[in-house]
Amino acid sequence: MILYTPLSMDSIFPPDENAWNNKRQVNIENGTLVIEKTDDFTWKVVSLHSSNPHDYLLQKYQPGIEWTGE
Repeated sequence: MILYTPLSMDSIFPPDENAWNNKRQVNIENGTLVIEKTDDFTWKVVSLHSSNPHDYLLQKYQPGIEWTGE
């Protein structure tokens, strides 16, 4: 199988089955956000997958930012 992608292999094939237990995919207008539950029961943005280049410039979608669900 040949896989052409800009994503890392760990993003596509997690190293273990428990790697995605605390992560969720959230649909946004032009794509998908991957968010992760933190220790204090909040969510933070891990990555953005969008077809709109402008989405990558928005502060609310930057990795590490707390996700509020907007």
